[in-house]
Amino acid sequence: METPDANVRIGAKLKHARLLMGLSLSELGQRVGVTEGYLSKLENGRSQASLATLHKLVQALDTNMSTLFAAAPEGEGAVTVVRAKERPRLETGHLRAGNQVVLERLVPHRPDQLLQINIHVIPSGGGSPDFISHGGQEFGYVLAGAFTLVVDGHERALSEGDSFYFDSSLPHGYRNDGEAEARVLWVNTPPTF
Repeated sequence: METPDANVRIGAKLKHARLLMGLSLSELGQRVGVTEGYLSKLENGRSQASLATLHKLVQALDTNMSTLFAAAPEGEGAVTVVRAKERPRLETGHLRAGNQVVLERLVPHRPDQLLQINIHVIPSGGGSPDFISHGGQEFGYVLAGAFTLVVDGHERALSEGDSFYFDSSLPHGYRNDGEAEARVLWVNTPPTF
């Protein structure tokens, strides 16, 4: 789960991006539809934003979610290896209304990265409470279990072995109505989280 230190790190990155764009808290708040006070709390690590709000913020700040959540740069060279036991895991409970979806990062963020590759671990009853949209494209492959993908208002039931692809600018979300956990290999380009 993201720690208070992570909240401070994310807030500092938001503030840095806002200052680079020459925006006041008020101007950014108007663009995103949140208050100046709320933004101040986010920037100072005293509050957490929903995933939908974070997407709006990074879009308004001309950055992406991957940059926002990236830890210190890892490894150098042409090849990055992430061992199964060392795979970073992000519990999204505070981002996704407490449903405890876990993102297992298969490739850590790098500045030159064109793809973001995670395994979404979606527990029974879990999913995304908000529909999000952003630039890019997404591909997925269901490793285990089943879940419902909703893109532009259309629901598609997917199960082990199924794959999907869609334009990320369409509103999208997902949920697991089944009794078993679902594991989905999820690829975004460009990196968004």
